[in-house]
Amino acid sequence: MQVTILLLFVVVGILMRSISSERYIVGEGYGWRPAPYPSHYQDWANTVKFKAGDELEFRFEKPDDLLEIGKFDYYACTSNAVFRPYRESPATAFLLAPGEYYFKSSNNTNCINGQKLYVNAEAPNEDNDKFDNKS
Repeated sequence: MQVTILLLFVVVGILMRSISSERYIVGEGYGWRPAPYPSHYQDWANTVKFKAGDELEFRFEKPDDLLEIGKFDYYACTSNAVFRPYRESPATAFLLAPGEYYFKSSNNTNCINGQKLYVNAEAPNEDNDKFDNKS
């Protein structure tokens, strides 16, 4: 019984977050492929304020793919601790909770050349999402 109630709260929480969530297409028209320059994906991410509940959509063509990884693997462009592999496109990564998220191509050379992405999802601020506080 307690497990059922806990599960219900988790589902309701996810549904409430999804009401104010946004879906972003990573790389916009360029998609998820070898970066044209090393900071391409990070430059794009720096233009967006991500929040918990948002979704990232990665569009790629095989043999490309996507890995959700840890911070160390992100900076080292390695794949020692893969949290989730995404093999099919489009791939949707859910930013379920506030915090840091790291993604890269499974091709380490592509990662070294910039095909990687770091985002920091902030806690949703319902007051700022619903009202314009400008005076």
